[in-house]
Amino acid sequence: MNGSRRVTVLSLHRGSASIVRALVPHFDLPPAELAARLFRAPAVLAGGLPEELASSLSEVLGNAGLRVVVEPDDAPLPPPAARTYDVALYLRDGGRFRDVCTELAAVLGCPLSDAAAALCATPPTVLGSVSQATVDALQARFAPLGAEVDASHPPTARYDVFATDTASLSVIRPVLESQGVTPAEAPLVARDLSHEQAERVWRELGPRGGVRLLDHAFQRFDVSLLEAPADAGFTELLVRETGMPLALVPKVLKRLPVVLHTGLSRADVVARTAPLEAAGAKLAVQLINFRSFRLTVEDSKDPSGAAELLSTALGLPANETRTALSRLPHTFQPAVGDTRARWLVAELRARGTRTSLVSH
Repeated sequence: MNGSRRVTVLSLHRGSASIVRALVPHFDLPPAELAARLFRAPAVLAGGLPEELASSLSEVLGNAGLRVVVEPDDAPLPPPAARTYDVALYLRDGGRFRDVCTELAAVLGCPLSDAAAALCATPPTVLGSVSQATVDALQARFAPLGAEVDASHPPTARYDVFATDTASLSVIRPVLESQGVTPAEAPLVARDLSHEQAERVWRELGPRGGVRLLDHAFQRFDVSLLEAPADAGFTELLVRETGMPLALVPKVLKRLPVVLHTGLSRADVVARTAPLEAAGAKLAVQLINFRSFRLTVEDSKDPSGAAELLSTALGLPANETRTALSRLPHTFQPAVGDTRARWLVAELRARGTRTSLVSH
């Protein structure tokens, strides 16, 4: 048996891309390739090492949060990842925005501001071409922080095409028709495109602006109850399917429409709506990825703290924000996306500032 050893990373686990800089001098790999191997684990980081050196490196990597193993050089190589995934994060708990940003910055080895921008993007895609082991590691890291990991395998992904008011259907139509797709009216102009179709559409329309492609795996929805059946058994069903307290049901049914579920994945929408619709309920399903809001501040116990937060989050001059908060209620004009809006509402509430959101 060969006496030399190799170091194989099994999982990112609690590690991060920030370790790459420290590892480069010890491995005969460019930084980009080293990072790619970490995120596509299991993968060999180095081979042909004396046993003592391999063990020392393994200990360092383990202390840095990676799961690694030292093996003989002639042991069977780990199979390459059968699939690689693009990964997005959905922040379910707006009050944990800073926690999630801190963890994401650690994973990516980037500044907090870059992590926040990635989390607030549409869709919030944070990593590409990672292995199932990395997806699993990310799910374990972010679930306790109130964030869900969405993973998509691009070659088998399906896409919808959305057009903004600035896009011309006369420009979009021939591009979609060339892919065998009959365009609909804006905003949802095409459904269920393959990865190949979506790539071709994006090459043609993306540079012109006004068109967005959204992977089904990254879509999120709210489900609202519009009408409830008169059947007395519906109350039990509503409690069972939504977790709503029994005592609250009569009040909810008097205030329809009401949101029952927020931020559901595409797959979860089907599972959550089917029992209610089968019972005769009338529901509305709203895609939330592209929605935006203006923030109304109604009152504040800490106007200086609120001004500091809002000035940074909305990109407004500090003096302008302070002046606005001296004359409440006030609606700030810059529109913010869904994730940023929910974060601001939660954080301002924690600071004694009452706010509401106005759809933009």
